[in-house]
Amino acid sequence: MSRLSQVQIEQIKLLLEERGELPAEWRWELFPPEKQEYELVYASKRREQDIIADTMAVPLQAVRSFNNGFLSEEGTPVWHNRLIFGDNIQALKSLMNDPEVAGKVKLVYIDPPFSTRQEFRGTQDQKAYQDKVAGAEFIEFIRQRFVLLKELLAPEGSIFVHADYRKVHYLKVVLDELFGEQNFRNEIILPGRASKNLQQQFDEITRLNVRHDTLLWYSANPHIRYPQLWVDKHNKGNPEGHWHHFWSTADRPSMRYELFGHKPTTGQWTWEENRANTAIENYKRYEQEGGGRTLAEYWRDTGSVLDFIRPSPEDGKPQYWRAPSEVRLADTIWTGVPIYNNSTGYPTEKNEALLNQVIQLASRPGDIVLDAFAGSGTTLAVAEKTGRRWIGIDCGKLAIYTIQKRIFNLREKIGNTGKPLKASPYTLYNAGLYDYASLKDLPWEGWRFFALQLFESKDRLHTIGSLHLDGERKGAPVMVFNWKEHREGRVSEETIDDIHAAIGEKIGNKFYIIAPALAFDFYQDFIVRDHVRYYALRIPYSFIQELHKRDFQAVLQARDADEVNDIGEAYGFSFMIPPEVEFETGFEDQTKDLFTYATITTREFVSRSKVKGTEREGRKETLAMLLLDFDNNGEVFQIDQAFYGDELEANGWVARFDPTKVGKQVMAIWVDYHGNEFKAVIPREDFGLPALPNEELLPALIQSGKEGKSQASKK
Repeated sequence: MSRLSQVQIEQIKLLLEERGELPAEWRWELFPPEKQEYELVYASKRREQDIIADTMAVPLQAVRSFNNGFLSEEGTPVWHNRLIFGDNIQALKSLMNDPEVAGKVKLVYIDPPFSTRQEFRGTQDQKAYQDKVAGAEFIEFIRQRFVLLKELLAPEGSIFVHADYRKVHYLKVVLDELFGEQNFRNEIILPGRASKNLQQQFDEITRLNVRHDTLLWYSANPHIRYPQLWVDKHNKGNPEGHWHHFWSTADRPSMRYELFGHKPTTGQWTWEENRANTAIENYKRYEQEGGGRTLAEYWRDTGSVLDFIRPSPEDGKPQYWRAPSEVRLADTIWTGVPIYNNSTGYPTEKNEALLNQVIQLASRPGDIVLDAFAGSGTTLAVAEKTGRRWIGIDCGKLAIYTIQKRIFNLREKIGNTGKPLKASPYTLYNAGLYDYASLKDLPWEGWRFFALQLFESKDRLHTIGSLHLDGERKGAPVMVFNWKEHREGRVSEETIDDIHAAIGEKIGNKFYIIAPALAFDFYQDFIVRDHVRYYALRIPYSFIQELHKRDFQAVLQARDADEVNDIGEAYGFSFMIPPEVEFETGFEDQTKDLFTYATITTREFVSRSKVKGTEREGRKETLAMLLLDFDNNGEVFQIDQAFYGDELEANGWVARFDPTKVGKQVMAIWVDYHGNEFKAVIPREDFGLPALPNEELLPALIQSGKEGKSQASKK
């Protein structure tokens, strides 16, 4: 404890008398942290070990796999890339327990919200950032994710953090603390267009216009070499190098000797014997160790200091490899690399050229690349195009559906041009919000594993007395009730009595039983027998309060464009309860403005989300967004347009869109505040549009549709 002054002592007395407690900031005076050369000190800062221990891992529930059928040369299924819907901190904790991922991620790129109370207007006047978390709360929010990301990095891994001028300096101090200043590689400046968030009149301008963002680059250890730091200057010259024939007409004094059976004569080549023999050995080593790399790539990997000589494939005469022309070391100002793009319509979408430079710089084909704020999916798209494996996490349904469409419409080249590219297999997961119906269809071993993971229990089959148990939770035994085998069986107070009589003297003071909620015949959260509490862990009931340090909370979905990149945080888990929706479809001909519209009107919307253990009902105010796929193929939802809840409310709950975009059927997804969905497939005829025999007749059919308006009611 630090030594307090008399003034501070009097202040403490006064506060205790008035409030009965001290404000949280006094802890730094009473219990100062261990002295370091420097650190960022703020309220709510937690120890790294506490963050790791207290963060709740939630199971990853596979929703659907795409592009299956890929097999390795051995005939086994290949790695599936991963797209995860849920709060990233809980998903990251789960990945820490995955042997395929933990300690094997070569590159992390994150572009977290920049935390500002100012308005930043993005494409189409969308207010992309208006974060509700500022100051210390924001710093700790990001820092906790840095802690888990550090645990996932491979020993030769790197992390790139994209930030702007508002918080980059705080983030650098935090990263210095976590990774060590010796692992700071570079601060990279990303010149860009002038900032649009200075909405001041000319006579009110008080500072310079901002024209750049920043990348902070850290590595897992200071000894990693990055051969990709060499770049071809201005994209000119010969980036792959070329083979030069020794048998030229040059006549320079040199030592000459025989190579590959050819006796040199005056003017044929100019190297001494040792250097030439070393260059021959270098090329032989490349043939053995190249691993599919070009000679230019191998040359950069070995430090750009090697010479190579080989016999010519044509005549066997010596050839010397000339290194790529105009090659220089990459610098920290990435002029000409655009930051933002708008190919998907997602606010704050990053440009593929930027991510390509990051990914090429710090990873190799086959490496795992992770983006914990996946957004529009630029990182994942570029990772796919460059042969990397990838993991993307986002808590927004708009982001998940944007990425899903993007991955299905990839093209080979950066900038999404060239030939169509079929993506590698990937799986969509839920983390923290689960489909209970699909869980019930799991085989017993799958159900048992999920139940243990859900309640953070170790999977450990063991026996106490004659009772077979499934695991441990904080040192206490856990039993998973096999409801599939005993479908008529119940967990009653008599069951507790039997367990207690059999093993009550052989266990500590806690025992956990996991079972479906309806399998319990009692309503208490625990039953006491002698010194033992027998806890009922109900599925899908959220954890009882006594087992946790805080209530569960769900991530809220954006209700307007302002909220798309808000900082939100989830804790615990819940189960999907699809909302109830009544809607009408129609066709509008607004003669005065010469426009026609297909319409979907939301008449009723009832959301019943289960959060903090209780079911809550909400009406239209809980509608976050309506997502549309105008020409759904019946297999994959590919988002074409999003209508936010606030926008729908302002327009009388009517979504209007271009009827010429409507194909054979429209898929509509209503999303509530907590990510629950109601889906409907709507035939084009329900909009008053005739059937579509072929695309050439579409304009005439749209015109005829104006004359035959109709409405259809769906529930």
